[in-house]
Amino acid sequence: MGSTRRGLRRLDEVLVRMSFLTLLATCACACSTVEFYRQAVSGQVSILARRESIPTLIASSDTAPELRARLETVQRILVFAGERLALEPGNRFTSYVRIRGEYVVWNVFAAPEFSTQPTQWCYPVIGCASYRGYFDRANATRYAARLAAERQDAVVGGVAAYSTLGWFDDPVMSTFIDWSDADLAGLIFHELAHARVFIAGDTSFNEAFASFVERQGVVEWLRANGNGAQIEQAAERWRQEDRFNTFLFAWRDELQRLYDRPYNDDALRMIKFDLFAALEQCYRIHRDRLGDQDWFFHGPPNNGRFVPLAAYNELIGGFEAIFAASGGDWPRFYARVRALGKRPIDERTAELKRAAGEQANASEAAPIGCEALTF
Repeated sequence: MGSTRRGLRRLDEVLVRMSFLTLLATCACACSTVEFYRQAVSGQVSILARRESIPTLIASSDTAPELRARLETVQRILVFAGERLALEPGNRFTSYVRIRGEYVVWNVFAAPEFSTQPTQWCYPVIGCASYRGYFDRANATRYAARLAAERQDAVVGGVAAYSTLGWFDDPVMSTFIDWSDADLAGLIFHELAHARVFIAGDTSFNEAFASFVERQGVVEWLRANGNGAQIEQAAERWRQEDRFNTFLFAWRDELQRLYDRPYNDDALRMIKFDLFAALEQCYRIHRDRLGDQDWFFHGPPNNGRFVPLAAYNELIGGFEAIFAASGGDWPRFYARVRALGKRPIDERTAELKRAAGEQANASEAAPIGCEALTF
């Protein structure tokens, strides 16, 4: 299962690390359908009802040795998260739930047919978010089909874990327990980061922050365990992901320039199709540098595919710069992130993009481009 996070071969594999904020669902009856509310509450209650104590499982002679070893690794990761990363595990990840299948939640992401800006769903308490989660895949697929009928580009991706932002003590799940140590640690660090700092209504800020904590935490975890070779492997994987994301974001911006033109819908659809074809052709030319990322091109042209990639990756460099300016001191870093989160959303996003740009300029990664269409 560890290779699942490494592969990035299909959209559901890219989304496997994503955090479905269950609070969206449990608070949603005032702003969504009764059915959505019902399935969300039912799904969360089912998860809570099936929790088993990890210490009890470790102590039990009935527990398979392989599972016991993984649960003991979780315990070591939690100690590290609290002592070395200044995260606050509390009682999170102290229980275990067996899930049927590969994923626990399916997220729906969408963007209008002629826009790369994500569709937002707004809820009480936590504000707006650029995804909507279902505990049943069929429900997610039906909702995506409904969005498509409304001229939205929608995608559905499976999610192996999610955070409830401290409202419940999140369990370890069978969907990710067999991942490699590095991937397991990264997921736990990511989810604990959401409970450490969360800014209502800003998916990109929250997810990029948690993604940075995940990456930096994995580096420190591997270093503490003397796994220098794995650090370089992880770093190379992230460099390749960042190159591909930078490449995609450049084409996303090209698409947005098209959508901003005063063309009629038929013309926009035709040029949109051609631009996506040019994007794929460019990718094929530079596939040796970008890696095997064929998953992105499965299915018809779809703006929704950019949404999760942007939310989880576009601002990581900004948080990396804040961490460096904090001298690698985790409490100071969290304080600065929290202070930045209090500024208006446009200001904090611009600040993170500026810092991310400076970080990118200092790196070895050069942009990859091809000649785009003239429109």
